[in-house]
Amino acid sequence: MSKLYTYSYPYLSLWQTAAAGVKRRHASPQKLAINVSQSAGQAAAAPAPTQVDLEAPVHLIGVPLVAGQADEAKAMFAPKTSAPKVGAPLDIAAVADVLHTVEDCAKTAAEFLWAEITGDKERSDTLAGELKESECDPTWAECLIDYLAYKAAAGTPAYRKNKNPVFALDANTRIAIVGDWGTGEDVAADLLRQIKTFNPAVLLHLGDVYYSGTQFEQQTNFLSVCQSVLGNAVRLFSMCGNHDMYSGGDGYYWLVDQIGQQASYFCLQNANWQLLAMDTGHNDNDPLTVNTNMTSLYKDADWAEEDWLLDKINLAGTRKQVLLSHHQLFSSFGSVGSADGGKSYAYNKNLHATFQAVLDKISCWFWGHEHTLAVYDPYMNLQRGRCVGASAVPVFKDQQSYTAATGLQTYGSIPMPDWNAQCVLGNNGTDYNHCFAIMTLTGPSATVDYYQVPVLKPFQKLPVTDSF
Repeated sequence: MSKLYTYSYPYLSLWQTAAAGVKRRHASPQKLAINVSQSAGQAAAAPAPTQVDLEAPVHLIGVPLVAGQADEAKAMFAPKTSAPKVGAPLDIAAVADVLHTVEDCAKTAAEFLWAEITGDKERSDTLAGELKESECDPTWAECLIDYLAYKAAAGTPAYRKNKNPVFALDANTRIAIVGDWGTGEDVAADLLRQIKTFNPAVLLHLGDVYYSGTQFEQQTNFLSVCQSVLGNAVRLFSMCGNHDMYSGGDGYYWLVDQIGQQASYFCLQNANWQLLAMDTGHNDNDPLTVNTNMTSLYKDADWAEEDWLLDKINLAGTRKQVLLSHHQLFSSFGSVGSADGGKSYAYNKNLHATFQAVLDKISCWFWGHEHTLAVYDPYMNLQRGRCVGASAVPVFKDQQSYTAATGLQTYGSIPMPDWNAQCVLGNNGTDYNHCFAIMTLTGPSATVDYYQVPVLKPFQKLPVTDSF
């Protein structure tokens, strides 16, 4: 698996989906030898690229973007006739650490993807033609064709409005919570097997099935793993993350229908409790097509998801309430989005505007998106903000740390949110552990315990328990 697994850029994720599919088609050792047209006297065969090779263009772009070096990426992928823009030196070592060797075909594919990202259709068409007609290994052309098919199918992201999906919970029940879990990798299945030992009645996935939420990925990376490990006794719910929308959402709604969820927002309810899930992924389906990457809830002329959610909150009576979303309300560790002319924010202005008046009615708000575990102190009138977004995606120590970010706009310019240092993920020296949470409802009371899972090793309970 690549060190950098995935990025919040839809075109890069679609290419990763295509690369994974090409690798599956060439999985057998016999098929991994592809005959290539070569001149007389040269070898007649060469091995096809592995999936990591085919993902090389993604990482060549993603590494500088994650490092905040968009100008340097622009210079690297500019047409040769363009003068490069001078800026901070590109961290070539970081790129090389991921790619090791970038061949001409991978560079051409990366230039194609950069043209896609920047909306340069003329150049992307030219580079696509070069890939199709070049002497590159034919799997590059396969990957391009699959990518273009996924992109064409994406269209306008799907959404189901005017639904009222309310599901009954037992008075005493156990709920497992995972986030950013849908990788289909061994570590994801292993974490689910460990969750099974708690005998949960419900599995709540906070969203993101990788790479771009196609039907194949929703089935293979989520549903099939859940059914294989948990059987049919555990009720499944999966929220809408940004990666679930990158292929247009048809795959995500296929999953919604398979598990009987009805919509991308829903309510789990009994006489004492109400858990409300919202859809923050729909409006983060392509951050490059909107003025800000700070997501919001769906709204059109005759339907606003926030109205449905606020109605449920305000009519809850004596029920205690929990909110669920893929995206964060706030973060200590990095920007949740930009607004006001590109200013980076530590909190989501849009979500806060929706729920500001009712945050004092919320016992806990769980979210994912950020690939970490964080148990926050009370902040912005929310008693308990909890990030559970590290259930499967690999995160390396040199990619992030439990250190407060600087230079971000906070609500009312108050200090950044604090987190419980006893409930942070350990690591094995290179990569962080994964995590899940177990919520136990007992009549009007609830407890939440947090667990970390070293890679393919037994879980460890963290010394923090929420009680409310």
